Amino acid sequence: MERKNISFEGSASSPMLLFPSRTRKYVRLTGEQAYKSLNGLLSECSSSKKPVLMQKESLMSRARLNGFFGATVTVKVLPEGDVSSIDLVFSYKRAVYASLLICAAIILLEFLVFRNVFTILGVVLVIPLIYNANSSANNFLNLVNDTLPLIEKEFAQKALLADRERWKAQPKDTEALYRKLSEKHTKTWGNTKVLEYKVSEYQKLGLTRFEAIRKTAEEEGLD
Repeated sequence: MERKNISFEGSASSPMLLFPSRTRKYVRLTGEQAYKSLNGLLSECSSSKKPVLMQKESLMSRARLNGFFGATVTVKVLPEGDVSSIDLVFSYKRAVYASLLICAAIILLEFLVFRNVFTILGVVLVIPLIYNANSSANNFLNLVNDTLPLIEKEFAQKALLADRERWKAQPKDTEALYRKLSEKHTKTWGNTKVLEYKVSEYQKLGLTRFEAIRKTAEEEGLD
């Protein structure tokens, strides 16, 4: 019953999977930022409203989703500078064990009483149990997919605002920086298309063109 579906997801919500067991995502957040954000999401979905902190040093947590028989999810954050990878591992042990017990009871009752009504009763009990476990995992995946891009954007905007204040305090010749960047990109790529793409992406986040050039120069070690 516990199938292994490993997926590498983007920011959009994915179609419902059949008992996903492992999902990996990459986010532009530090390890602490990603871990704190995910624990907040776990608290919203957890039946206990408080995730179990397994190993704080390695940024791992575990929580049971949507009731006693919901899926259990283990979250592990692996920081890589300003980018982190997130592993979500789902387990359905409670739902599986409960289903097996119900099936065993139905088989025993059928053997002793010889009535098909117990088979119907078993189906009525098992199907909602399995559906609840599967939907709890998928609902959490969708919440993560929908929320993390917003969290990324919020932290990025805060960081850019801090950069803006620093640039005001430490002004530099933006035109000279752009010439250095253009020379580097032309030498590497033969044109400045990649440079202009980077600058335009920062402008979409709210920076002026001069601020975007300064940010790009810092990233490429030219500031």
